[in-house]
Amino acid sequence: MFIRLAGKIESIAKAEKRMGEMYQSYSKDLMIYVRKMRDKSKQMETLAREGGSGVNESEVKDYKRRIQSVDDKIKMIEGYYDRMKDLSMQKIGMIKRMKEYNNLVVLNSRIRKKIVDIGISIEKEKNKMVAADDMSKREDHLKDIEREFERNKKELQKKWETLEEERSEVNSMWHALKDCMGDFE
Repeated sequence: MFIRLAGKIESIAKAEKRMGEMYQSYSKDLMIYVRKMRDKSKQMETLAREGGSGVNESEVKDYKRRIQSVDDKIKMIEGYYDRMKDLSMQKIGMIKRMKEYNNLVVLNSRIRKKIVDIGISIEKEKNKMVAADDMSKREDHLKDIEREFERNKKELQKKWETLEEERSEVNSMWHALKDCMGDFE
């Protein structure tokens, strides 16, 4: 189930990355538009200095305010798509941790199954009165597998903690994205 969840999160992360790239493209087009607006503003300033052009100083100031407004919008969009891409990349890292954790869970359950199977086998052999030497080897083997299980269990706990940290970082990226959207149109 963890792998399935990771796959869904990966799909969302890819869509977020694409969306960030789309906003980046939009921002570049806005920059071209602002460049043209600035050129027009310079022409308007020249015309405003000439008496009979029909362009006055207040029109030039209004136009410059519009340019500044678009500039502010570009900065806001840049912040947004940067945060969107950061969120996407952070999720990719979390997905990797989820898959690692899932693999450890599977390994842990396989080791646990071995322990149960060997334990049952030992009990059967005790009932059949198998030689003590053979029983001793089986019990030593069982102890080795139990130690491996305990090591794996500790590693599983560490991976879970790492996954929780990764999840916390994704949440902080969400907050950063939410904060940059305050003035978004």
